[in-house]
Amino acid sequence: MIRENRTKRLLAQGKTVIGGWVVSEDPTTTEIMADVGFDFVVVDTEHAPQTATGLQAHMMALKDTQATGVVRVVWNDFVRVKQALDVGAEGIVFPWVNTVEQAQAAVASTRYPPRGVRGWGPRRALRFATDQMDYFRHAEENILVLCQIETQEALDNAPAIAAVDGVDALMIGPADFSINLGVPLDWECGKFVAGVRRVRQAADAAGKAFGVITSGADYAKRWLAEGARVIIAGADGAFLKMMAQATLGEIRQAIVP
Repeated sequence: MIRENRTKRLLAQGKTVIGGWVVSEDPTTTEIMADVGFDFVVVDTEHAPQTATGLQAHMMALKDTQATGVVRVVWNDFVRVKQALDVGAEGIVFPWVNTVEQAQAAVASTRYPPRGVRGWGPRRALRFATDQMDYFRHAEENILVLCQIETQEALDNAPAIAAVDGVDALMIGPADFSINLGVPLDWECGKFVAGVRRVRQAADAAGKAFGVITSGADYAKRWLAEGARVIIAGADGAFLKMMAQATLGEIRQAIVP
């Protein structure tokens, strides 16, 4: 039987979900993120050197956890999406979604015909079950579709993108969004903040969730207060560095000269 997408259910109930971001090729990192208690874990393939075999290992690391396995694909391409879903991804983050047509293509890549263009061959996503029709009947209602808003064009089209049937949430890709707005990496700039709020309003109007990739608790709490219901709390490398720096600093301070 297909595994319930807990994150998708929570969002449908109007609740907030918190995720971790994985760049490392080591699936142990994904397992740790799940064990910590994140609702979902995103494995990045856009800016990280993940292989198809490695991606499957990341999804397998979530098998005995409640965390939803999500993949950010390198591009809005149905072949890449098919590969991620076939190895067990339960959600897809689509980068650089600028138009309604691109949002529709994103959704279609997660659906089987006649509603989409996904080819049949789910392999591990089936959990190697013999009842393949169970997966066929329920897969599309169980897959999370997150569209990233990262450009001025996407911002202008955000209301229409949010209204596309099958899109579960709009997410800000803060780095590219700020760069394309002409205020690179300036999270406090009024233009950036106003843009993020417009995306949230578009999501709200369509009855969809709004999400932000953040880099720590303070920034996350800020956007929670603004209505975000999908929060990426941070990435594996950043978590490791912060903990290492804090621990090292405490030990060094304890050394008697």
